[in-house]
Amino acid sequence: MLKSSIPEIGVLVPPLSQEAGGYTIAGFTAADAPDIPCAFRAVYGEDYLSPLVYDPAAFTELVNSGEQISFIARDPQGEIAGHIALAFSSPNRGVVELCQGIVSPEHRKSGIFVRMIDRALDFARTTLGAQAILGISLTNHIVSQKVVCKLGFRDVGLEIDYVPQRMLAREGAGGPAATLLQYLDLGRSPHAPCHLPPSYALWFARLLNDASIDGHRQITLATGLEQRPSICESKDMPRFDMARLVVRRAGNDFWTLVGDHEAQAEAAGRRSFQVFIGLGTPEGAAAVELLRGWGYACSGLMPGYLEGGQHAAIMYRSFEEPYFEGIKLHNSGAQRLLDCVMADWQRAERLGAELRHAFADEAVEAPSQATLPSLPDSVRTPAETTMRLLGLDGRVPLQDGGMTPVDFGPVDFEPNGEEEARPAAPQPGVPKDTEGAHRAGAKPPKAMLQ
Repeated sequence: MLKSSIPEIGVLVPPLSQEAGGYTIAGFTAADAPDIPCAFRAVYGEDYLSPLVYDPAAFTELVNSGEQISFIARDPQGEIAGHIALAFSSPNRGVVELCQGIVSPEHRKSGIFVRMIDRALDFARTTLGAQAILGISLTNHIVSQKVVCKLGFRDVGLEIDYVPQRMLAREGAGGPAATLLQYLDLGRSPHAPCHLPPSYALWFARLLNDASIDGHRQITLATGLEQRPSICESKDMPRFDMARLVVRRAGNDFWTLVGDHEAQAEAAGRRSFQVFIGLGTPEGAAAVELLRGWGYACSGLMPGYLEGGQHAAIMYRSFEEPYFEGIKLHNSGAQRLLDCVMADWQRAERLGAELRHAFADEAVEAPSQATLPSLPDSVRTPAETTMRLLGLDGRVPLQDGGMTPVDFGPVDFEPNGEEEARPAAPQPGVPKDTEGAHRAGAKPPKAMLQ
């Protein structure tokens, strides 16, 4: 298993650098704490994503914990001009998040934002020895998206409706905002093997290729799950109107766990429920397919997110219609990503509604139940029933790990689910979109079951 190259060390304070125009950039110290709330209020009022930025003591404690490294820019008079941070927010500490980037209104167009990012990236490369940097940009404006794109970051996913509308009141937003996930690989270590779910294989391969993420990739045809219990963790995020389940291993209780947490999220009034699924095992790819069949949509990848550098698929269910119309993106590539995400959500809504209506009315009317609705045939497990409804009779044996090697050539994933360009050579076991056949109750092509 790959391990992070970042050691568990104490607090690191970046050195002072002299910048053009008399600006300086230096690591955060306790003396900077009183200025942090003022800087964030000048940009966001009281509505910034993290409440810690308004509490000098809590912010100082965060930095002193070693979980965040902050950079402070000051003008020639010593006034705070901006802030940016590197945070260890991923389970894999080798992937560092670039976050909390702000520039005070009077210092915009000075170029200090780009220089803060440059200092942070250089620190991540040289001092931290990071494997990759993950940037998370708001999609209600595109400045930060463009800046990090010019520095080599590539778009790999979206988190739909991540920022509630109430946090965007100053900007007059008509709904919640999504975030764009942008990834910069530093080429420091090999990537973990990746099991591609058949339904998303071409799309995921394109995302990985565009971000220059290498590593062994194979299409996984397995529909079986681990016989051991799942390994996962849940997180309720009421400030963001969402809940999340991170699945490292999809085991024999996966279906119940998803049902439990989805029901809890909906009952608590959350807007959406995310499931991050590790793609380092055949069962992870199978779990993505099962969620897809239960009306979940996909919004891309979190590369290298989990321990060992495993990539994670972002699956989600929205309890309200997503506010796609408020998403603004920096180029046509990002727009193509959004087109794919929107198309998959539309597919998920159609298929999910039909599958849920296939169960007894009294079960559908009781969403607060901890598990998925009871089954017509008590002999079958929920996973088996879903596979039967999708036309997948029985389990696909995990022969050779349930994987078929694939050498991907130039590929594209169109919003209608069809590939624009085929792989360089015909590949066995790569199914075409079978959504229509699934809804009609027909069996998929034999290639899916071989």
